[in-house]
Parts: sequence; structure tokens; C-alpha cells
Amino acid sequence: MTELLPPGFVFHQSNLQAFQNCRFSFLLRYVRKLPWPAPLSARTNDFEKDLAAGSTLHALIHQFFLGIDPELLVSCAANYPDARVSAWFASFLASPYAKQSPNQLTEHSTQITLNDSLLLAKFDLITLEEDMIKICDWKTSRVLPKRQFLEERIQTKVYSLVASRMSQSVRLITMHYWEAAFPEHPVILEISDTQLRRYELEIADLISRIRSLPEAEFKRTEDPRRCSYCEYQSYCLRNGSPADEESFQDWFEIGLSEIQGQEN
Repeated sequence: MTELLPPGFVFHQSNLQAFQNCRFSFLLRYVRKLPWPAPLSARTNDFEKDLAAGSTLHALIHQFFLGIDPELLVSCAANYPDARVSAWFASFLASPYAKQSPNQLTEHSTQITLNDSLLLAKFDLITLEEDMIKICDWKTSRVLPKRQFLEERIQTKVYSLVASRMSQSVRLITMHYWEAAFPEHPVILEISDTQLRRYELEIADLISRIRSLPEAEFKRTEDPRRCSYCEYQSYCLRNGSPADEESFQDWFEIGLSEIQGQEN
């Protein structure tokens, strides 16, 4: 059987999440690379504003770690039309995460080989300490995600696995999800060696399944909630049912990574 994916296809948390959301959307976006031609019912202006605001906050924090004068960045945030960005950035500057050190990498992309496939992670911030690798990810969720939800995210598994390959020595890996709207409640996950082994098996199995599927098996999701924020609704003649927060977050992260240039 001829493999559907092109040579050199790079897997990352967004396209793996898209596959889990809906195999057909994965096919349209990452294999056929089709545009989405019609307005979306649920992806309202609010959704698009959230995307733009989240992307702007990421850019401001990135520039902070590049050494740009914080006062200049505060001024830029204050001039942004969405007032949330200024409040979010002020919360970031007041947080313990707004500390610069020489062993930090901001907006850093790294890829590894996993069973002959390429797997990429783009970290908002990763710090390589002597005995620990600290991953920070900035979020702008409307609702504070539950810890269990984040523990089982593809992002947590991909980022932890890729980070573990960045050092030849064994180091503790911690993943910090910092929510701009809930700055006092970061979710900090400590990733054990047992978890890393499980993540490697799960991601390798998921990639293997994607590679082995014939085109006919890239079927539309049976969960209409997954359709509500999907850009490819018009190809399915679906509008989706009222979406839940998990579905919103899944498509939001995919959209944000597209804006930030992670997509294939």
C-alpha cells in the first residue's frame, strides 16, 4: 500500500490532536492541504478575537525573554484593542515566571526521530537546569482546565518526550501550564520515567496508526461537538452541536499553532 503521508511529514501536537478530534479534518488540513471556503457557524468573532489576543500575548512574552524593555512591551500591550492582553501581560510580569536566565530557550523548536518518524515540539519556554528540564506553556483559556485534562493532553506527552531527548543525562521534567486569566493557579506536572515510557509508546502507536490507514479510513468524527469549531465544516455539510470547553480548547490550540507557524 502506498503511504498517504508525504515523505518527511512532521508530526506535532497540533496535527496529532486534530487526528484525535476528527480523522477527516486531519486528511483535509495536513494531507490534502485544502483551504476552508465557507464561514463558520460556531467560530464566531469571539473565537477569532481569542486567537488574536492569545497570539499577541505569546509574542509579548517571547519579546520579554529576548530582552526587550518591559516598559516598551507594557506600552504595546496597552495599545492593543483587546484590553485583556494588557491585563494578561501585567499578570505575567507579576508572576514568578517573568525571570530571565542564560539557560532559557524561548519559542524554541526541536524535533526528534520516533520509530523513523519526525516528531516536533515548539516550546513557549524551556529551561535546561542542572538537574531539571522546565517547560512553560502560556495559556489564555476562558475556563481553568482541570489537572487531569492537562495530564492526558497530547501536548503534555509530546513536549515531555521531546524535551527528554534534549539531554544525555537523566533530569526531572516539569511542565508548567500558566493561565493568563488565572495567574495564581498554574498547573505544574512532574513527569516520571514511567510516564515518559508510556508517552513514547502511546505516541509511537498513534503515529503508526495514522501512517497505516488507507484514505478511506480517515472518516468524519461521530461526535458532533467536535465539529463546532472545525474550519472544515462545509466539506461535511455539518454545523456541529453546541461545543464543550474541551472541544473549544482543542481547536483553539490548533488555530494558535497555525498562527505561530508550527503547522506543516
